[in-house]
Amino acid sequence: MLTNIDMNNPLTAQAAVFAALAQLAEVHPNLPGAYITTSQITPTEVHVLLDSPADLEAWRLATHTDPDEVQLGDLKGDRRQLLFNAPLGRITLRVYTVFAPAPLVVAA
Repeated sequence: MLTNIDMNNPLTAQAAVFAALAQLAEVHPNLPGAYITTSQITPTEVHVLLDSPADLEAWRLATHTDPDEVQLGDLKGDRRQLLFNAPLGRITLRVYTVFAPAPLVVAA
């Protein structure tokens, strides 16, 4: 259960997140855009939703994340998720994308 102190973190508690993202954008200006969320409850954590596996690969390279850190998960239906966590100083990026795999083609 959340306490009042958890719900009352000021915006300045998230300042390190904004600074880390700004620095990442400066160093990697061509990095694909993303849907990015952060919360006052976890002010040092950032969720980064990307449009495609190719975008995720670009972020993996920019954050110097080892390929072995990327996880593949199954979601409902035929959808899959690729995700990894990347530290940026005291900030943690949780980077992921959701996609439908290409159909397999079997040649006779």
